[in-house]
Amino acid sequence: MFGPGPAGAVQPLRSGGAPGDILTFDTFAALGCSEPFLSALTRRGFNSPTPVQAESFQPGLEGRDLLVQSRTGSGKTLAFGLPLMHRLQDQKRPQAIILTPTRELAQQVGEELQSVMPRLEVALLVGGLGYAPQLKALKYGAPVVVGTPGRVQDHLDRGTLDLSGVTMVVLDECDEMLNMGFLEDVEKILAGVPPGPQTFLFSATLPAPIASLAKRFLKNPHRINHAQAEGSSQHADIEHTPCLVPDHLHSKALVNFLLADEPSAALIFTKMKVTTETVAQALRDAGLSADCLHGDLSQQARNRIMGNFKEGKLRYLVATDVAARGIDVENMPLVVHMGIPTQMESYIHRSGRTGRAGSKGASLALVSFKESRILLAWARRGGLKLDWRAVPAQAEIREARTRKLAERIKAQEAPQYLEAAARMLAEREPAALVAALLALVEGPDHVGFDIPDAPKNDYSTEKRPFKPRAGEKPGWTPGQKPPFRRESGPDRPYKAPSAENRYQGPKTATPYGSKRPASSFPKKRHED
Repeated sequence: MFGPGPAGAVQPLRSGGAPGDILTFDTFAALGCSEPFLSALTRRGFNSPTPVQAESFQPGLEGRDLLVQSRTGSGKTLAFGLPLMHRLQDQKRPQAIILTPTRELAQQVGEELQSVMPRLEVALLVGGLGYAPQLKALKYGAPVVVGTPGRVQDHLDRGTLDLSGVTMVVLDECDEMLNMGFLEDVEKILAGVPPGPQTFLFSATLPAPIASLAKRFLKNPHRINHAQAEGSSQHADIEHTPCLVPDHLHSKALVNFLLADEPSAALIFTKMKVTTETVAQALRDAGLSADCLHGDLSQQARNRIMGNFKEGKLRYLVATDVAARGIDVENMPLVVHMGIPTQMESYIHRSGRTGRAGSKGASLALVSFKESRILLAWARRGGLKLDWRAVPAQAEIREARTRKLAERIKAQEAPQYLEAAARMLAEREPAALVAALLALVEGPDHVGFDIPDAPKNDYSTEKRPFKPRAGEKPGWTPGQKPPFRRESGPDRPYKAPSAENRYQGPKTATPYGSKRPASSFPKKRHED
């Protein structure tokens, strides 16, 4: 049940349920969505709301503040977008402002809103784009402003953005804005909004700074927490397949996996910008269609790469966490982690790019031994099932290619080549002929790398005997007490030195003879 609303408001309850039960709506019509939006949602294939959409719509329509925790792929954009668009007035001025951490996510939010409300004017305020279209949208009074905190603050400093008519504020992926250092700009923007706006705060996690921000700017919010509810069943449609590989072999192992499995598309995450370029180049060298996406690219290049990836012209995209924010590609079959992130929530967020809307997906993590222990702890804490894999060998890659080729040949009919095939069979052995044809079909394609198997144990922390230095006894390990060695006793009787080993005095005479010269310094240097 939702919180108490005004008279006549819909108070949904599950049939036969008690107050406090959450209703899962079957359709957007039952949710209370108006007809223009229903038609647009039906055209897009959205027939049933997600849990977070169902639970957010009525409180948002009533004007209440929302504090929502939910993972990626749960339909958060329409969760705040539907009540926001229902509450817009017919006025030519900014009425709602939506802040996102990245340009790509801002563009995605704007496109999502316009797909449901085609005539909606949206002012997209992001970096990397010219000011002319942004100023034009603001001049003509776009009711919805979507942007990143930096560019929105820039327009406020220039005096080109008027927030005096804003009644709704949305903070999307607020935890990521905190990680990127935008929290101070967010607070400045919120301080410029007239008092008492309706505020939607969406965040996958709720660290202390975000909780403090919510306490300051949200008034009696309706709290929705799907992060814990999704804990037992999160990523139920995702197969988590980690692989133990040394760091310096990650790129080669990735090439072997892609050559063996041949996924239709893959989103590959790296930790650093420079790594995206090296990994993408390694994939291209192996004959794979790949490109990289990071923050140093121009907006034009980012748009081109993202367009190619969404249209299927580019199969594999290598990106950092920040650059991948806002990438929403349907039916993504594979997500690859080139090393795990520092937090479990980031790993969950990355993996959530696949396995959406009931479709199956895979999350492949290339980890070192230390990272494997961390991933095991995360799996125990988050209830994730790990299916460990080994790096496909070159023989496995050849076998997989041959098997797929045989399946294609089995379904292929070519009567026009039967006569030529008969002549070739008469001239050559069938097995040799098929082998030659396979070699021609395969060509000089890359067959992967020869990667040694990962060690079963970690020997990096084991103490090994070191080569003794001068003066040390052999056979002991530094950090341990050297073994006691008896110099004499019943087990080692005393042996007198031989005549040649006895001290015979100085071998050469000193310049002063056999006597040492007296010192010129007094015995007492200081008198009392």
